[in-house]
Amino acid sequence: MRVLIVGDIVGRPGLDRLKFELESRKNNIDFCIVNGENSASGRGIRIKEYNEILNAGADVITMGNHMYYRKEMLNEYAKLERLAIPANITNIIGNKHVIVQKNGLKVGVINIIGKFAMGEMLEKNIINAFDVVIEQIKELNENRVDYIFVDFHAEATAEKIAMGYFLSDKVNCVYGTHTHVQTADEKILDTGMAYITDVGMTGPKNSVLGLKKDIAIKRFTTNEYLHYECSNNDAMFNAIEIEFDDKTKKAISIKRINK
Repeated sequence: MRVLIVGDIVGRPGLDRLKFELESRKNNIDFCIVNGENSASGRGIRIKEYNEILNAGADVITMGNHMYYRKEMLNEYAKLERLAIPANITNIIGNKHVIVQKNGLKVGVINIIGKFAMGEMLEKNIINAFDVVIEQIKELNENRVDYIFVDFHAEATAEKIAMGYFLSDKVNCVYGTHTHVQTADEKILDTGMAYITDVGMTGPKNSVLGLKKDIAIKRFTTNEYLHYECSNNDAMFNAIEIEFDDKTKKAISIKRINK
């Protein structure tokens, strides 16, 4: 099985680049996971973006720290069958994992979120990711899935690396999202699990993590709060492509894509 995992989609530039890339790769990819938590103009996701990402070719969409931003979505997340929200957020109802059956294989996807530097609202409503992910893995194993992927949406690299080793013999892939900066540490552990600390961003190149540069600079130089505005220019594409042996379920290769 060959799996494509795409880093945080940011705004319209990210959505358009995603469509282009998935169309060009559709004959070479068996399964696709996309982080969509910045797809609605850089903050959150709406039903519109959810459908757009799935129609582009994604099989599962994961989320992150912008769960609260689109208040109209708080009662909608649970209705979106292919959307996995962070399983360790306690006060939002949604799918704590998603199972998709495709090409004769059952694939389970878990989304969890880190605690460090995620904001007061999230921090008070997050429970320990390490405990919760084990609970979710147990449920997926009870459903006899063939593969398990974990999107760990977190700021701290140490937290993500620790999670990778913690789950090295329990899942097929642990990958990080959230920082919008791709890390150069893709690897296959001795257990055959694929890992990268952060997949990166699919969004406007000429920006500060997707935010307009002048707004970001003014925020840092004046400490003034300015409304978020997504930059609007050509997008970069950050992803990883992993190939697995379907007999052993171990990763054969992991390739980082940054273009």
